[in-house]
Amino acid sequence: MKRSTATAAGMQHVAPYSRLYVLFTGMERIASLLECVAGWAAHGAHVRLAGLAPSASLPDSDQRPAQQCSNRIALTATLETARELLALRGIEADCEFLGTGPDSAARNEALARAVRLWKADLTIGAPANPVALAGETASPVLMLPTPTARHCSVPPGRVFVASDASAASACAVREAATLAAPGTRVRVGYLACDPAAAQHPEDFDAVILEAGHEGEATAHAIIQAALQWHADLLVLGTRGGHEGGRWRYASVAAEVAQRTVLPLLLVPQGSQTLMLT
Repeated sequence: MKRSTATAAGMQHVAPYSRLYVLFTGMERIASLLECVAGWAAHGAHVRLAGLAPSASLPDSDQRPAQQCSNRIALTATLETARELLALRGIEADCEFLGTGPDSAARNEALARAVRLWKADLTIGAPANPVALAGETASPVLMLPTPTARHCSVPPGRVFVASDASAASACAVREAATLAAPGTRVRVGYLACDPAAAQHPEDFDAVILEAGHEGEATAHAIIQAALQWHADLLVLGTRGGHEGGRWRYASVAAEVAQRTVLPLLLVPQGSQTLMLT
C-alpha cells in the first residue's frame, strides 16, 4: 500500500476532519482538547461544542436539582470560553447542551444521536463508552483520557496502530495514514499474524505483538508496546461495542479504552472519513 503522492512528496499536511463534535463533561484538560480541535480541523471546518453534565451525585433528592443547576452553569461557562478561544484561532464553533437522561444508557444514546445529527467525521472527548459511540455513529472517536494522562500532541509525532489484519484494522491503518504529517513515524503492531500478509504503507514500521487469546492480555500487550515505543497516539479499529462487533480474541478495543493513558483514536469499520487510496 502506498500513500498519496502529496504526502509522499512531503507537501504540506492537510488536517483531515471537516465536521467535529467536541464533548465537554467538566473533567477535561481544556487546553489539550482545544489543541486537538485546532490541529485536526480542516480549513473552514464546522465545529460543535457539546456539554454533557454529570448526573447529580448527592443522595438527598431535594438537593439534586440545585447540584444539577450548578453543574450546568459551570459547564455552560466552559463551553463559552472554549468557543471564544477557538474563535481566536480562526475556528467558528457553536454550542449545545445535551440532556443528562435518567441513566448512563440514555445519556449514551442521546450523545450518539447528537453526533449522527451533526454528521460528525470526528468526535473528540471522553465519552463513557467510546467503542459503542464509534460503532453507532460510523465515525472515528478520539478519546482523551483523564487530565492526568498523556498530553495529546497535534500533529502526533509517533502513531502506534494495533492490527489483527481484519477489515476493521485496515480502516485504522488507513486512518493513521491520513493523520500522518510529513515526518510522523507510524508503527503497526500485528497480533498473531504475519505483517507480510497484511497491507500497510511502505514507510510504516511493522512489528508482531505476542499476546494471549483473552481481551485483557491482548489489550495489555497493545498498550505496553505503544508506551515502550513512546507513541503519542494509539489507533485501533473496531466494529462497535455490541455482539458481533469484536476483535478476533475479545472486545479488545473496550479493554484498551478503559486502561490506556494515551490518547486513543477508535476507527469503526465503514467509517465515512475520506481515506487515502
